[in-house]
Amino acid sequence: MLKLASLLTLGAFASAIAPAQAPPPRTFEVASVKPAAPCCSPGQWRESKAFEDRIDFPFATLRSCIAFAYRLKEYQVSGPAWINDTRYEILAKGPEGARRDQLPEMLQALLAERFKLAAHIEKKDYNVYALVVGKNGPKLETAKSGPGTPDGAAFGMSMGANGIGKIEARHADMTSLGNTLLRLVGRPVVDLTGLTGRYDFDLEFSREDGNGIMMPPPAGAASPAPEFAASVFTSIQRLGLRLDSRKYPLDTVVVDRAEKTATEN
Repeated sequence: MLKLASLLTLGAFASAIAPAQAPPPRTFEVASVKPAAPCCSPGQWRESKAFEDRIDFPFATLRSCIAFAYRLKEYQVSGPAWINDTRYEILAKGPEGARRDQLPEMLQALLAERFKLAAHIEKKDYNVYALVVGKNGPKLETAKSGPGTPDGAAFGMSMGANGIGKIEARHADMTSLGNTLLRLVGRPVVDLTGLTGRYDFDLEFSREDGNGIMMPPPAGAASPAPEFAASVFTSIQRLGLRLDSRKYPLDTVVVDRAEKTATEN
């Protein structure tokens, strides 16, 4: 009985001294923010990359940085026009033990410090395509898994000489499919299927589906008109899914204040 009382007392004491809340988000250990050099030579592009403990954004807009920092898409960021035009080079490394999933919060802190960024999140209605299950149910093949199977989805995109494009999706979930379809249909795609698995499938699309990513045919090949019914909308229906046009509320980061010139490193 005495031992039990002692244990209860120790437990109460430990609870009393335990921290009341989680520690604040981590910040980058070292960071460089400066105007980006002009870009780029023909055939080159300065791609933003996020690694396990650091970011390398050599030619980024503030809008793209905000989207990464708040885990949203660029179209979900609202602010002055210059946040989509002015380019910056941002190189930053987290402290020892930092993880990739902590980088967005670290970038939020960096943007607040260097750009004096102040923002809030609100819901706004967007014209979207809702990805839904067709009336006869999905016709999807469960992804093959085994040693070496990637954790994420893999998408390959190509354009044939007949003007028909092909998307090869492997180990894909519906969210990653929606993100890929955005490039073709020209508006956000919201997953409302309720499907939680991962699947292997192929899709076709026409040049008219391209919306800015028109892919040239192989060198020397003719470019005939695409075959009938090559539309990505028709191809989606073959998987037992459907794209419905509608308005849908999405989180939006609204920039309340930001300085165009970042503070010195």
